[in-house]
Amino acid sequence: MLISNIRLKNWRNFQSLDLPLRDVSYVLGPNASGKSNLLDALRFLRDVSKTKGGGLQAAIAERGGISKVRCLHARRDPEVEIAVELSHELDQPAVWRYVLAFKPEGKGAQRLLVSREQVWKDGKLLLNRPDNTDDADVLLRTQTHLEQIQTNIKFREVVDFLSDITYLHLV
Repeated sequence: MLISNIRLKNWRNFQSLDLPLRDVSYVLGPNASGKSNLLDALRFLRDVSKTKGGGLQAAIAERGGISKVRCLHARRDPEVEIAVELSHELDQPAVWRYVLAFKPEGKGAQRLLVSREQVWKDGKLLLNRPDNTDDADVLLRTQTHLEQIQTNIKFREVVDFLSDITYLHLV
C-alpha cells in the first residue's frame, strides 16, 4: 500500500495543502519552507496509531502542544486537519481515506478534542465522528479510533500501515 495523497489544514506552516504523491516523491525547497513539517504530519499519524505509548494526546504533547502544531496564520480557525488517501497500487483509485481533525475544547480545561474523524473504504463511509456516543461522553473525543484496538477492527489495515511509517534522516 502507498500514500497517494495527503491533505493538511493548519498544520505547522501549512494553512492549506493538497499534495498528490507517487511511489517515489522528492521534497525539495529552501530552508524553513516546510519540508520537515510535511514529513512530520506523516510521523504524527504514525505516533497516533502506535500501540505502545501512542495516541493523539501523546503525539501532540511530544510536539510541544497544539500551539506548536497549529499554523500561526490560523487565528480564526483553530482546527488542525490531516487527511491521507491510501492506494494498493500506483495510478489506482484510493482504497482507503483517513481524515483526522482536532482542536482545543475552547473552555475550561482546554483539552484537545477530535472534531472530525472519518474512515472511508472504496468510497463507503465506515466511521464518522463525532457521533451520538461522543456527544454523550465528551471524554471519548480525547482519543481517536485509530489508537483504540477495540474500535478500529474495520480499518485495522490503515492502522497497521500508518503505524509502520519509518522516517530516516540521511545526511
